[in-house]
Amino acid sequence: MLTRDILEPYTELLMKHDLFERVPAEALPDLLNALGGELKRYGAGQSIMRMGRAPIVTGIILEGAIEVSFLNENADQIDMNIFEAGKSFGETMEGADLSESRMFVKAIREALILRLQFRRLYEKPMCEDPHLWRFTLNMLRRISAKGIFYQHKIRIMGQKSIRAKLSVYLQETPRGADGAVRRDMNQTQLARYLGVERSALSREMSHLREEGVIDYDRKTVWVLDEDFLAM
Repeated sequence: MLTRDILEPYTELLMKHDLFERVPAEALPDLLNALGGELKRYGAGQSIMRMGRAPIVTGIILEGAIEVSFLNENADQIDMNIFEAGKSFGETMEGADLSESRMFVKAIREALILRLQFRRLYEKPMCEDPHLWRFTLNMLRRISAKGIFYQHKIRIMGQKSIRAKLSVYLQETPRGADGAVRRDMNQTQLARYLGVERSALSREMSHLREEGVIDYDRKTVWVLDEDFLAM
């Protein structure tokens, strides 16, 4: 059972997550226990969810980082994203009540995961707990937001050229006050995210730099020509 003392080191992090918007901190232990909450630690490289198994894990990352991939029928990695502390994963798949998953999740750094059983929300004939009800509304909003995210991914994957894929990616990625896009992914991970070869992506980005369209370093991209985002 999760207690206030166990959760205390992570309460501030959890309260920043949109799943707990308008939920008071003192209600967290009861809320998380109602959802079957448990803490589990994974070593770097350890699998959290495997392809072909029921997607029983919905998690919020409290420490470390994970990689979430979607695999095709040949177990080739066709999509990938990195999630670090404060992010969540798996809620849309668990909510769909799938018998098996094509999502593969592994820890890329030692990770502490708060595992939740969102399916318990669907098993309740009614919800009289106001905090659990608020959590349910927050989750529905989050699932809707993820639907928009996947629409963006469909737009990326529907582009024929690497240049167009990169343009669509940058269109929807928030930029800082200095106009920079700071991404969590390195070049190899970004190539997987866009569904292209790393070497081909590097060549295209080099061409764009030579043309004065973008500039970049390891994890930051500056858009120098705004017309590039109108593709």
